[in-house]
Amino acid sequence: MSTTTPYPFYQIDVFTEKGYLGNPVAVVVVLDPSLPVPTDEQMAQYATWTNLSETTFLLPPTDPTKADYRVRIFTPSMELPFAGHPTLGTCRAFLEHTGVVTNEPKKIVQECGVGLVELSVSLDGSIAFVAPPLSKTGTVEEDKIQIACDAMGIDRKEVLDTQWIVNGPHWFALLVKDAETVMKAKRTPTEQSKELEFGILGEYPAHQRKSSQDPLFEVRTFPHADGVDEDPVTGSFNAGMAQWLIGTGRAPLSYVASQGTAMGRKGRVVVKRDDTDASSEEMKRKIWIGGHQVICIRGTVQI
Repeated sequence: MSTTTPYPFYQIDVFTEKGYLGNPVAVVVVLDPSLPVPTDEQMAQYATWTNLSETTFLLPPTDPTKADYRVRIFTPSMELPFAGHPTLGTCRAFLEHTGVVTNEPKKIVQECGVGLVELSVSLDGSIAFVAPPLSKTGTVEEDKIQIACDAMGIDRKEVLDTQWIVNGPHWFALLVKDAETVMKAKRTPTEQSKELEFGILGEYPAHQRKSSQDPLFEVRTFPHADGVDEDPVTGSFNAGMAQWLIGTGRAPLSYVASQGTAMGRKGRVVVKRDDTDASSEEMKRKIWIGGHQVICIRGTVQI
């Protein structure tokens, strides 16, 4: 009979102040040196079983002088070098599990597949990460645009601009004419779209925004290549989107994006570029992607 090992476990809802309205991530804690590190096969199998968009394994850092912890991120079908909401959820699990006091703003460094990712913990409980560099940019190929439009049931003429925003996941973004167009999109994959990861964004009209806390954009993401019809709230996509939009002047230096509305969620992604060092090149200034998280489950998992 095979033996199993108990690991501390958290399930955390990310990009929401109220549980069950954001995007959940499962976090298995493997910080205790007395616990065996699950094998790659065990990690992948467990992530497939949870059937969440991502499951993470919280591990000791390779070099404790450079990072606070290391994370491995799995979808039900593959391992990712980086993902946004798992980054925030794993950081929350790390703070909770280790008892780190956050009575003042705190910096955390995460080690993952793309290298070191800087995080900032605020007094209000929100956490933000620095958008990682984009490994691929540029206009999206016309055939891929059409495949995405066909999968979403929107007219190609409603797409105003496109951009590759690869930062781990192979996202590309379609800017459509307005938030209403985003909301009406379908989420059913086609045979061709199953090879792609894409998202759409559209701006809300000014009369619907009463304050700076109201969303400027509505966002939806469709990671069909991962076997997911639609992701509720996606940090990696919003990170790449922010770099594109702020860099081209399409968005202000700080704004809020809404995601998950079409799925009955209420995700909120807070974006802000750090311009405190005005002497640095604009394109090299940090863009922070943040939000709140709610711990919904604390327990133990047998692996």
